[in-house]
Parts: sequence; C-alpha cells; structure tokens
Amino acid sequence: MQWRFETDDAVESSPTVVDGTAYVGSWDGAVYAVDAASGEEAWRVETSGPVRSSPTVADDTVFVGTNGGAVLAVDAASGEEAWSVETDDVVDASPTVANGTVFAGSYDTHLYALESATGEERWRFETGDWILSSPTVADDTVYVGSDDNHVYAIDSESGEEAWRVETDDVVESSPTVADGTVYVGSDDSNVYAIDTRSGDEAWRVETDGPIRSSPTVADGTVFVGSLDGNAYAIDAESDEVVWRFETDSFVESSPTVADDTVYVGSYDANVYAIDAKSGDEAWRIETGDYVISSPTVVDGTLFVGSHDHDLYAVDVGDASSDCSRVLLGTLGHHGEPHGSTDDASNGTKSDETSDDDAGTGDDRENETPADDESDTDDEDGADGLSGPGIVGSLLGLGGAS
Repeated sequence: MQWRFETDDAVESSPTVVDGTAYVGSWDGAVYAVDAASGEEAWRVETSGPVRSSPTVADDTVFVGTNGGAVLAVDAASGEEAWSVETDDVVDASPTVANGTVFAGSYDTHLYALESATGEERWRFETGDWILSSPTVADDTVYVGSDDNHVYAIDSESGEEAWRVETDDVVESSPTVADGTVYVGSDDSNVYAIDTRSGDEAWRVETDGPIRSSPTVADGTVFVGSLDGNAYAIDAESDEVVWRFETDSFVESSPTVADDTVYVGSYDANVYAIDAKSGDEAWRIETGDYVISSPTVVDGTLFVGSHDHDLYAVDVGDASSDCSRVLLGTLGHHGEPHGSTDDASNGTKSDETSDDDAGTGDDRENETPADDESDTDDEDGADGLSGPGIVGSLLGLGGAS
C-alpha cells in the first residue's frame, strides 16, 4: 500500500490519472484531484449530487457526470468550473472525449454530444430507456448500451444511427472495441462480439449472471466480470473460455490489464491480481467494503476506489494499463484519450498516448446485483429517479457510517 485517501462516502467512480494527479468521484457529491505520489488532496469540487461517473481528462479539463443530472467540465489544475450542462435526469455514465466532443449518456434516455470547449450541444440521440452504459468512440462511431436492451452504433459527427443490436435484457456494460469488433455485456448474462461495420453478431458467451462489468481486450483475449462472481478470459477469435477466476461475490468492476496481469475488484471487498495467461491468482488486497470501481494502473501504481470511502494506491511493479479500454479512453484512463484512431480499434498500444480502462460496468444504482438475490425489483426507480433497491440501501448504510 502506498497510500489511501478518504472521502466522505463510497467511491464507485474509477480513477483517471493524468500528469501525476488522480481524479475520482465519490458518493459524497464531490470530484477530487489527488496527488498520485503522495495521496494529498489538490482540490475538490462539490457537485449537485453523488458522483458515480468516472472522470475523463482531455485538454487540461476534467469532464464528469453527476447524479444531479449534469455533465460538468472543470479545469484540471485548479478545479474551477469551465461549464455545466444540465440533462433531464441522472448522469451516472462516464463521459468519453474524442475529436473535441464530449459524449455522455443520461437516465433521460439521451446520448449527448457536447462541444468540449463550451458545452454547446452538437446533437442528442434518443434511446428507449435509461443510459447507464458509458460510450466508447472508435473510427468516428460512438458505441453505447441502453436499458432498452440494445447496443447502438451512432455516427459521431451527425448523431445518426448506423445500427442497433438487441439483447435479451438491459445493457449497462460499456462497450469496448478491438480489431473491428465491439465487445459488450448484457444483463441477459451474455458477452457479445459484434462486427463494428455491420452490427452482425460474431458470437456470444453465456455466463451464470448479469454482466455489468465492461470488457477489455489485450493480446487477443477478452477479460470481463460477471455477477456470477467470476472474472472471465475469453478468446476473442474463437469465443472459447480460456479461464474463469472465482471470487466470493459479484464482479461488477471492469478489468484492466498491465504487464500480463489482470486487475479487477469484487463485492467481496478484494482487488485481485490474476495471471492473464493462466488465470491463477498472483495476490489480492482487501479493502473495507465491496469494490465496484475499476482499477487503473499507471507507472507501477494501481489506483482503485472502494465502498469503504477510500481511494487506494498500491505498488504493483513497473507497468501501466495497456488494453483496448486504455487506448479508447473509456471509464477511466491515463494520459490524453484519443478516441477514434486505428491504434484504439486494433487494441494495440500507441507510442504517443496511453489511456486506461477502468470503470465501472459500474453504473447501476437502483436495481439489485442479480435478480435472484433479492425480492427488490426495478419498480423502485420507475419514476425515472434513482430507486434504492438493495444496492441503494447498502450505499445509504455506507454513507451513514
């Protein structure tokens, strides 16, 4: 352990680390800038509600969503607000920045494209239900899931739909892209591989629980967590399950990969380091509560949040996260995101820029982790507001401690 930084409530947000500063949101309603070396607070910005969204940093600006229904842009150095755009409902999804545009989804059913410098709306795209999935941009196309059970491909310039793919349940996992394929999970318990151009399904792999974790791809392998309590490694070409790693509870955290090691959190309060080839456990570190936040590894330090209210920095060697989500700058990253590039689409590391996957398939507040784990159902949030459910109740307890 290098250090731990305490906030006043749960940290589900996945940390983004740029220029020696870690940026992260908390259920206490603040976005924090923390010195990555010392763990000392540089600044905090109070927002209009809990922050589950993971910050994105581009052009010296931090972009983040809030449960108060806003997409917020603040100066990365000072924390001074640059602009704020109100939507009509909660913004739990993490913004993604590409080519001067901020893409962010809202519970108001819309995906927004905003001018990164001013917040001016370029377009909005309407789906049939809440958007908790964080968008991913590759080759001038935005990929995003919706609670209307669909995955969408949308032209990043025009906002026009290219295609949609229907699954059998809500899609809150955030898509990732590698080698011309979109990988995404659904609450129908499947991981999908979809052709980026046609929207045709290449394959699907079924797990034993809903998938809200967001996949990441490294060296031809798809890594993802499931609410069945396992982290999976799936061959991206053949759809063969290479290995599964069992934890003691739900895996909603999204994996990251650094130096042939997969890092992922679990509701069992642990962060695991898993050998990417064999699936064997290298080590684990225990936090004080469950881990939905997705790890980010930068220059040998792992950054991750926990429901125990803390942001952790852990020494893991010399490597940095290097995988599809890193290059795409979705759900936490390091360095400047560079969205729609060939490097990102190929899932190979760019010499110019590196970003991180992190995140949360982590964007769920109103429902239970798995339908068979509780009698609580979705009707708690039927008015479009965040209903409590068992997760919400646990979060409330966390905030009270």
